[in-house]
Amino acid sequence: MTDERKDRTTVVTSGGGGGAGWFIAGGLVVALALGGFLLFGGALGGGDGGGVNIDVPEKVTIETPKPTE
Repeated sequence: MTDERKDRTTVVTSGGGGGAGWFIAGGLVVALALGGFLLFGGALGGGDGGGVNIDVPEKVTIETPKPTE
């Protein structure tokens, strides 16, 4: 039998995930920014709320019936 020694090298690589995740995240950020601009800019019904006036009386009285004996 011959005693042969073989040198082995282990190579570990990481990374190279592509970037599709970053592309999707960037698209979501752009969509949220555009949606916020349209909503709060008044294009989709946001804007000023208009004038709402609620008249409430100064004094409210509640009458309860007298119990019967």
